[in-house]
Amino acid sequence: MAVVGERAWVADMAAEASRATLIRRGAGGELVAGLATSWRFLDNGDDLILRLAPVRWPGTGDGPGPELVAQDLVSGLRRSGADGRAALAAAGLARRGTARAPIARVVEFSPRPATPLLLEWLAEPALAVRDRRGQLFPGPYEMARDGQGWRLQRLGDRPRPDARAASIRIQPMAAATAIPAFVKGDVQLVLGEGVAGLGAARAAGQGRALKLEAVQGVIGLAINARSGPLMDARLRRALLLAADGAPLANRLALALLAPQSRLWDGLPPPTDDRARPPAERRALAAALLAEAGFGPGQPVRLSLLVSDGPDTQALAETLAANLKPLGFNLALQRARAGGFAAARASGQHDLALVEQIARVPDVVAHLGQWRCARVRPCSAAADRLLDEALAAGIDLSARQAAAAAAETMLMADPAFIPLLRPVRWALVANDLTGYQANPLGRHPLGHIAADGS
Repeated sequence: MAVVGERAWVADMAAEASRATLIRRGAGGELVAGLATSWRFLDNGDDLILRLAPVRWPGTGDGPGPELVAQDLVSGLRRSGADGRAALAAAGLARRGTARAPIARVVEFSPRPATPLLLEWLAEPALAVRDRRGQLFPGPYEMARDGQGWRLQRLGDRPRPDARAASIRIQPMAAATAIPAFVKGDVQLVLGEGVAGLGAARAAGQGRALKLEAVQGVIGLAINARSGPLMDARLRRALLLAADGAPLANRLALALLAPQSRLWDGLPPPTDDRARPPAERRALAAALLAEAGFGPGQPVRLSLLVSDGPDTQALAETLAANLKPLGFNLALQRARAGGFAAARASGQHDLALVEQIARVPDVVAHLGQWRCARVRPCSAAADRLLDEALAAGIDLSARQAAAAAAETMLMADPAFIPLLRPVRWALVANDLTGYQANPLGRHPLGHIAADGS
């Protein structure tokens, strides 16, 4: 298989196949049993009890290893890396005492604050099962580096329900290489991380082999306010009001690529100035630009970082053309193939066209990437509202209301401007089974196999 996108996404898919978690994902992204064979929530739904499968750690050659017991898991949670600590915090398990092992094969979780998405977080490879030394319990596949990609080899001699293909080779490729390789039959599956390569995939004429899915998250403009013109809050606000996702969606002519005015698509429509008609928003933006000393006769010059490929460049060009009459002059800065993350980290740009795709359908965790501890500009009031959303626990209406209010505060002086709801695409060979489109865009590789694999 080939992956069109950043290498971190390739490594993440390989990790999901090679690490064992308490909960796993099925072919359609649904939650299924992993090392936990069963689970139930207690009383009001705050606490969770899971029963472990009777499995053993790998042996050393002299026989099978010791049985996996609940205390292994409780101790191993503290051995997670940075991603694991972030997932523990989102799951409400960062505090000591929130995970317990009352008996050998039972684990109790009492997240504080409680979360309605605990099972979703327990399915993340960042919370893979470890022992007290940090050793990972093996998943269905063994993972090894293969050039710039990975090779997954199924463990054991017999096919397993969570490891159907005997081996999977994953390589990051540019769309210009991956799509012809698929047409020739050299690869059986191509996964596209976002809009990059989508136009070439549609033009390849592969009919039903092309799969599209709208996923949760946001495509928009990440603002670099550490230096340059966008240190001026008036210009940031003017960009928010003037930027419009509709022309961008029309440029790619794809129904799934819909305009999005909020940082999270599941929130109610905004009630601030973003709710005004486009002409009114542009008039407000023009007034802010004029106040800052800019306009059509004296434009503000900004650099816009985009990932490699004609699709993202087409979106950026459309955005630039739409903003130019107001007095924004955007110069496109194209990252090398596979180098967008590094180029963004360097900070040598004013704006970056970014796709933020959520791994877990958790609005609070998603909005948390714009907390004051992570970005500038930010909103202390939004941070407090996100804390309120977390404290609401399993009260979904209170959680949603606080998250919506936090998003509105974040948009008062934005660090990110939402434009579109993201999509993912794939080319799937006719003899592959187990691929199912889903709102999370999650496709566990162990469920996908070719005839005879």
